Amino acid sequence: MDTRRFGRLYLAGEAELKKLPCLRDLGPEPLDPTFDAAILTAIFAGRRRPLKQVLLDQHLVAGLGNIYTDEALFAAGLDPRRPAASLNPEEAARLHGAIRAVLEQGIANHGTSIRDYVDGSGHQGSNQDHLQVYGRTSQPCPRCGQPLERVRLGGRSTHFCPRCQV
Repeated sequence: MDTRRFGRLYLAGEAELKKLPCLRDLGPEPLDPTFDAAILTAIFAGRRRPLKQVLLDQHLVAGLGNIYTDEALFAAGLDPRRPAASLNPEEAARLHGAIRAVLEQGIANHGTSIRDYVDGSGHQGSNQDHLQVYGRTSQPCPRCGQPLERVRLGGRSTHFCPRCQV
């Protein structure tokens, strides 16, 4: 059992769910077909906080956690410490595609079981076997061989390649 309490379960109709503050105040869901690079660009506009912190803010983008954010930023070749507003449209489009790809990979692999995560049927996922940067501090980058680094951003561990992510 995961005691970190990352979620809640409500049994309600769609109209009632939309009234719950915890759901009403969420940002767009990255796998929703209407979520595109233009929406991501609008979310980043004027935000000076680092990309990693903006992506983890559930009021801005729903459903991205620490692992998938690190993986998406690596896949897009973006430094997690960069101010969110500094992205140009091409970089935002690259990040949009990377976010969707890492989430789809995680789903296909039934989640990331690093400690005690199991799915609703009690099975561990296998996505941890496909992670490129998360939890791989000091190991060689899978692209360039540079040792991966870990820093803290907004109180969260952040894993990245200082050479590949600019």
